[in-house]
Amino acid sequence: MIIQKMNNVLVKHGKVTFAIFTAVIIVSFVWFFTPGVDGSLLFGGNVGMGSQYGSVLGHKITYGDVSSARQAASLVRGATYGLSPQRVSSLDEDASFQAALLLKAADVMNIQAGDKEVAEVIHTLPGFVDRETGKFSKELYTKYKNECLAPAGLGFSDLEEAVRTMIRMQKVPMVTVLNVIVPDDEAQAGIESLLQKITYHMITFDHESFEDQVKLEDAEIRDFYTANPNLFLSEPESDGLLAFVAYTEKKNDLTDDQLKDYYEANKAIFTKADGTEQAFDDVKEDIRKELGTTVEREEAEAKAEAFNKSFREAIRADKEAFQADPQKLFRDEAEKAGLKISEVRNLTRQTEANDDLHIDAQLVGAVTELQNVGSYTKRLYGEHGVSMFLLTARRPAVVQPFDDVKDVAQKRLLAQREYALADEAASQLALKALELKDAPAGIEALVKSLNGTWHAEATRSRFEVEANPYLPCANEILATDVGKLSSPDKQFGDPAFVFVTAHTPAEADEIAEKKETLTRELKYRKQEFVSRGIQNWVIESARINNGRRTQE
Repeated sequence: MIIQKMNNVLVKHGKVTFAIFTAVIIVSFVWFFTPGVDGSLLFGGNVGMGSQYGSVLGHKITYGDVSSARQAASLVRGATYGLSPQRVSSLDEDASFQAALLLKAADVMNIQAGDKEVAEVIHTLPGFVDRETGKFSKELYTKYKNECLAPAGLGFSDLEEAVRTMIRMQKVPMVTVLNVIVPDDEAQAGIESLLQKITYHMITFDHESFEDQVKLEDAEIRDFYTANPNLFLSEPESDGLLAFVAYTEKKNDLTDDQLKDYYEANKAIFTKADGTEQAFDDVKEDIRKELGTTVEREEAEAKAEAFNKSFREAIRADKEAFQADPQKLFRDEAEKAGLKISEVRNLTRQTEANDDLHIDAQLVGAVTELQNVGSYTKRLYGEHGVSMFLLTARRPAVVQPFDDVKDVAQKRLLAQREYALADEAASQLALKALELKDAPAGIEALVKSLNGTWHAEATRSRFEVEANPYLPCANEILATDVGKLSSPDKQFGDPAFVFVTAHTPAEADEIAEKKETLTRELKYRKQEFVSRGIQNWVIESARINNGRRTQE
């Protein structure tokens, strides 16, 4: 259930780091928000990592604990999106403390997470799941290590420990809310409700289906272009000098013992989704291929650091010379440090990665943030080396000529008109459905007369609908009565409805078959409800207490 919950949360709420605080803390927690003795905020002043930040269950939480929890959350969140942990936003102060609080509670209560649990979570992280097959991809996992973890000085073991930390946090409420009881009659009613079958028709008004009803004149397209200049801006373009030093690569002669050590240290890679491990002999050659080349970063990083230092010192020593000719100073110091210089032109946010030109997504993002000629990026640690960029020219965004973007303008105006017609048809359906004397008999013909699509009948249990966050009109399916048209839903862009034709009770044999599983689900939901209420009470208490300290 823990792993299932984490996976569901990851899929549904990726923008909020794991939503690890949806079910936290229990009544027996004694939490009082205690800043360091000097009253500094998180990491403010010169507070040491060992200074007390707060406590839980009588145990001290230090600034170091808060920092570690924050780093674990950032690392797992980065892996979730396939981004470097350095590129994701960190938890704020309060959330970091709550994460540290959960982790300390897990320590006190000896809550652990096994290797199998860690592997299961890693196998479900969206960043490592192949979009076509929907399965864990070892290639994506290895690519993430090389492109995102290694440049940050991290490895598989760091990610695995971060996942282990998050699992242990998630387990706290599951272990501690033990007083939740689901009586037999409550369980029976809940199971019958979850297994009730809902039969319905989906109704959609796809905007593309209204294309034939839209006729555009050239004058209309030009007027649309004139009225919406911001829709037709070019991308700002940047020119500059790129200083680059490549990592050192060397071939390795590997022994079987070295391969075995790697296998043992990275079991998560070789653990299948069902928890079974691949035998060493079956993956030995894959490991040999993976480790056959070693990338040593120390020399390149040292050269880049030396260049960065000397370049900045040279600027401080003679600011006028730098302002007069920033390119000369940049070239001179880069060459002294052993970095290669290349000219980059017309770089925009849409510029694609190019290994031959040492351009990657990280560089593109950093360069497009530069605004003034003579400004430069920090050192950028890419997959193949370290780079630094000096901006020599920037051409701002401009409205592109009408003839160049006429097709784009036509498509956008066409889509706008199509959506408007789809919305109007949906409104007409909602109004005219109220006038039908026999909705089940007349609704299909009405939908088709309005250019809507009447989809084939579908039947799902309430539990199936609740468990699928991507099911169109999920809320409407659950809330609409038999023989009724739902309210419109535009979650996926085009307006959609459901027309419910039947509610069918579950069969006795299905209830018996799924009773044990769904009873656990009902208990889990009840636990989550209780935990969330307690969490809200604790957080509000901390807020009030912290406000009192501020006033004092």
